[in-house]
Amino acid sequence: MASKQGKVVSVEKREKIIDLYTKGLSYNAISKLMDISKSGCFYIVKTYEENSLLRPKIRCRVRPKVTSEVIAFIEYEKWKKPSIYVKEIKDQLLKRNICTSENVPSVKWINHVLKNELYFSRKRLTVIPKETLRPHHEDLVNKFFAALLGYDFKQIHFFDEASVITTSGSRTYGHSYVGTRSTEVQRYASATTLTINVCCDYFGINYFNVLNGPSNAFEMISFFNEALCEVNEVGNPMFIRGDVIVMDNCGFHHHRQGERMLRTLLASHGVELIFQPPYSPEFNVTECVFGWMRNQLQQNEDFVAQFPELSVVQALDQKKIQQHMPSFFRRCGYI
Repeated sequence: MASKQGKVVSVEKREKIIDLYTKGLSYNAISKLMDISKSGCFYIVKTYEENSLLRPKIRCRVRPKVTSEVIAFIEYEKWKKPSIYVKEIKDQLLKRNICTSENVPSVKWINHVLKNELYFSRKRLTVIPKETLRPHHEDLVNKFFAALLGYDFKQIHFFDEASVITTSGSRTYGHSYVGTRSTEVQRYASATTLTINVCCDYFGINYFNVLNGPSNAFEMISFFNEALCEVNEVGNPMFIRGDVIVMDNCGFHHHRQGERMLRTLLASHGVELIFQPPYSPEFNVTECVFGWMRNQLQQNEDFVAQFPELSVVQALDQKKIQQHMPSFFRRCGYI
């Protein structure tokens, strides 16, 4: 029986195989005499003819020389910008003369360093606005919560706007062949955007409306003119004296005339206005409501395309959202 592949053949056997070959025997005959596979005999003879070697070549993977300087640079680049591609790191190593074309580590080895030496792992990217890292941003957050300390969480109302692409149920990702753009032809593409204005509190949605197209400062004033007249199921006003409205720092929220008119309108009902810290949507409960709404819209996109306004009204059903409001307040850190 021929020896198994990978089994080491002694030098004596190798000498005998080469001797038999020089005497004119075929590889088939040598294989039967020496109990070695035909391909093994061929490889031994070929190695001897090319390199005059009787011993087998020692094959080993040579690890590229990755110096501590290279490892530190890889770590710094990934720390500075987690989304940077490994190919870009390799290019930077060459560009900054840290490595040459002869000793620059391959993409595979940079990945090896990240995983096994720096213990990095790949995960979904969380994007943080650069403005939130400024020194004074923490002071703004502290001032915001200090201003809310004088209110019970049941007195706080949150206001915000959201856009809905009616022809696709607000989908923003799609698939296409590699190297091609993902393009989708939409119905009613000439009027695909709705703006949803929502004001809510711990007990549910106080008031909302749907606009065709973008909102502005005067639409916001009109919204609160109507919202302040709303009453709940037992006839009590949705907004009472001592309540507070929290909204983000959208440009037209600070419109010179718009903000002044809004503060005057709210003050006439005894309601205060507070702006949340810049770039801090996590402090606005309405963002959770919009997340719920978009989830509902994506479940029935055909209905959204045909009846967009009605779809939004159904998605913001008070009875369904009301039971989720405590968890929304908890998620934003108010209870």
